[in-house]
Parts: sequence; C-alpha cells; structure tokens
Amino acid sequence: MAKDEKTYRPDVATGDGPAPADGADARVGRPGAGPGAASRLPAGSGSHGRRIALYGLLTCVALVAGYLEALIPLPVTVPGVKLGLGNVVVLFGLERLGARPALYLMLAKVLCAGVLFANPSMMLYSLAGGTLSWALMALAEKSRWFSPLSVSVIGGVAHNAGQLLLVAALLSPVVALANAPVLAVSGVIAGLAVGALVQLALRAVPASP
Repeated sequence: MAKDEKTYRPDVATGDGPAPADGADARVGRPGAGPGAASRLPAGSGSHGRRIALYGLLTCVALVAGYLEALIPLPVTVPGVKLGLGNVVVLFGLERLGARPALYLMLAKVLCAGVLFANPSMMLYSLAGGTLSWALMALAEKSRWFSPLSVSVIGGVAHNAGQLLLVAALLSPVVALANAPVLAVSGVIAGLAVGALVQLALRAVPASP
C-alpha cells in the first residue's frame, strides 16, 4: 500500500523550516540588531534561574572585591577616596547584560556591603554615589560614543560627585567644595583602573554562555 502523502513532517506542519542545530540561537544574526548585539548577552538567554545565579555570582565577586579593597591602605585621608574595585562588576554587567541588570547589581552590592562592612551612613553615601554613577554610565554606554575605559572614568567621577552632593545637602556645601578637587582626581584614577580591569574581563569572558 502506498504511503499517505500527508504524512506529518515537522518542518512543513509548523511552517518554521528545518529545526536549528542543537545549541544554535535563532536570534543570532537577526536583522536590525543594534551595534552592541555581538558583545551583549541576549535578554532572554538561559532560564530565569540561570540569570538569578549569574546575578548572585557577580554580586559575590563585587563583595569579595570590596572586602579586599578595605584591606588596602591608601595614602589619602580625604573621606570617600577609594579604588572602587566592586564597580568592576557593575560596569561588566552594564556592558554585557544591560542597564537594568547593572542597576540590580549596584543595589545588591551597596546593600550587602553596607550590611557586612559598613554602617547605615556609609551605605547612604554609597547609594548616592552608585546611583549617579550607574545613571551616567548607562547613558554613556547607550550612546555608543565611549569605550568601556571612558565609561568607567565617567562612572568614577560621577560616584564621587554623588557623594559630594549628599555631603552638601546633609552636612555643609563648604566641606563638599573643599573635598571636590581631590575626589575628582581620585575618581579619574579609580575609573582608569576599573576600566582597564573591565576591558580585560570582557576579553577573557565569552560573550555568550
């Protein structure tokens, strides 16, 4: 007996064409992809649990970096001057995951570091600096005009500026202005150091899981 010509074929019945090879991502090479599509993880890559695990891992790395930073003495007595090694994770998340995940990482870093290593007052200053830093870095990264190193410098200066704005609002504008030059210079230096580390991390870590 001849076989029925209407025998089920998945590629014909669904209209989707041949199934992609195992592990292939149908979104790769999609038309109209933005300039950062090749370097950023797709928004829906992996399961929800996998992304949560990734955020947790990056937050732990930020906390370890912050703890190691606290052990390094700096030859500066101006409050607020620090290396900002934990910001490596925030900028890495911004470059690879996007602005919203980077915001989540910044908030998790500030909250966890404040509970473990600081006090409510220091947490408030870190939150002010981190929020302004994240906002300006996100804008700079979105414009595609700046390299990760330049974005990092913007973030470093903005972080210290956010803290100074809070000092001016809660304590004294005079104190904020007196510390502004030193914090501006330290923000540039820290931004260069963080940006260099992020560039190394972006080269070392694959863009897709």
